[in-house]
Amino acid sequence: MLKCMKRLILAILCILPLVPAQAQFERYFKPQTLCIRYLHSGDFNRQSYRLESFVSHWGVWAGPTQHLTDSFSYGRQKVEVRDAATDSLLYSCSFNSLFDEYRTTEKGRAGKRKSFRECVRIPRPIVPVKICFYSRNAQFEYEKQWEVQFEPGRTKVKNELIIKGRIMALHVVAEPAKAYDILLVPEGYAVSDSAKWRKDAERCAEAILNCSPFKENAYRINIRALYAYSKESGVSRDGAGKRRKKTRLGASFYTLGTERYLMVEDMWRLDKVCSETPCDHALVICNTKKYGGGGIYNFHSTVTDNRYFNYVCVHELGHGIAGLADEYYTSDVAVQDYYPQGTEPPAPNITSLVNFDAKWRDMLDPEVPVPTPAEKQYEDDLGVFEGAGYCAKGLYRPRKSCTMKDIRYDYFCPVCQRAFQRMFDHCCDK
Repeated sequence: MLKCMKRLILAILCILPLVPAQAQFERYFKPQTLCIRYLHSGDFNRQSYRLESFVSHWGVWAGPTQHLTDSFSYGRQKVEVRDAATDSLLYSCSFNSLFDEYRTTEKGRAGKRKSFRECVRIPRPIVPVKICFYSRNAQFEYEKQWEVQFEPGRTKVKNELIIKGRIMALHVVAEPAKAYDILLVPEGYAVSDSAKWRKDAERCAEAILNCSPFKENAYRINIRALYAYSKESGVSRDGAGKRRKKTRLGASFYTLGTERYLMVEDMWRLDKVCSETPCDHALVICNTKKYGGGGIYNFHSTVTDNRYFNYVCVHELGHGIAGLADEYYTSDVAVQDYYPQGTEPPAPNITSLVNFDAKWRDMLDPEVPVPTPAEKQYEDDLGVFEGAGYCAKGLYRPRKSCTMKDIRYDYFCPVCQRAFQRMFDHCCDK
């Protein structure tokens, strides 16, 4: 009897911390998604925002309902939702965007302004709120850039006419609030490619679920795929002549001037396609054999039907889901000095040693030297190896080889796996 009472008390104590968080969500939000679409413009020195619309999504809120504030801050931008009456923080999320990358390119640094269609999703407020946008400065400190008000019942909200399409439930194991929801979106698949789209989507789901740490978390990962066809097959600028094609999302190679970089620049179009379905992260599968892809933290990832398909799928999800940085440093990229000297990068898997204690020092064997020599005896060890984040000197990675550095499928290092695990725990309210 005493043992039963102790177990009951322990169970109650485990539940109690969750009650206030859940109650706060229900006090301030509906379990629905509100999307803020805006135009983000500027160059290296200046930036501006302009509201396009608030959009109501037909799908339910797929994000956390208990972990409402971002404890990671991996992103270069951040959105905060604050109670208009008390200024108390109700919700926050950090993210990256193409604008962040553009402003560090040659054109951005030269002062050539460019505009990007961006959007963020938040749980739908039921009280008046202030929605505040922040951007990191050269020292990676957040600075407030823009604020917009939302007042339920008074602020105009757009309800778009959505043409309902079919959805493939490839691996659905839990309700959206208790799972990490990955949505596979086709780009450049015409109606005549429907059989190929199904095959490619199934192959992608298999690649994800057979890779650690996704497979260890398969019990709380949902993977769905949309049937959303394009007028033409293929992807813009994927062959001779670099022709623009009539596709659903307008994805294109040569994003920011880099041939293999394939991204969707118009996030409003992607958001509209995804608005009916629970989605924590969208992975866009592009119908081309040309090698390419990309991934932007808390925005979207892309992959093509190339011979390294499995590897590119999970590598780009590393960027998109876990905020991981590229660990390679020999390939050409459009960004310049993306991680300024003397600063600690926000990404969890690279360090400048400026604040290494905040990274993976706690995971290191005391016998492994810091920095770690690139010698055979440390080849499989967790260490601090120089060369990462597009820089051969001054930035360090956790292991000599990793899926974020080399073309190696299912080879995420322990640091990268921990970043994924923490994100799954956060989004699934663990």
